[in-house]
Amino acid sequence: MDAQGFLAALAPAVTDADARERFLADPKAVLAAAGLDLPEWFTVTAREGDAAEITITMPALRDSDADLTEEQLAAVTGGMGQKDVIAG
Repeated sequence: MDAQGFLAALAPAVTDADARERFLADPKAVLAAAGLDLPEWFTVTAREGDAAEITITMPALRDSDADLTEEQLAAVTGGMGQKDVIAG
């Protein structure tokens, strides 16, 4: 999804009360329905305010030499966990 698609996904929530309610209740689902595929670990929250803004909170730096969790491995291997890779 490009910037135009992202803005198009947000536009209904600015002008339509029902779309706004859906977006405020589950913004990640609304964005996913519009084609923005975010990883499971990525959290999206929405709130009402005086200005339109995007705030991104970065997780702590990860050690690039650290072992991946089973969940991270599953995402990297297309759904196969480490045990599946070794057994496969």
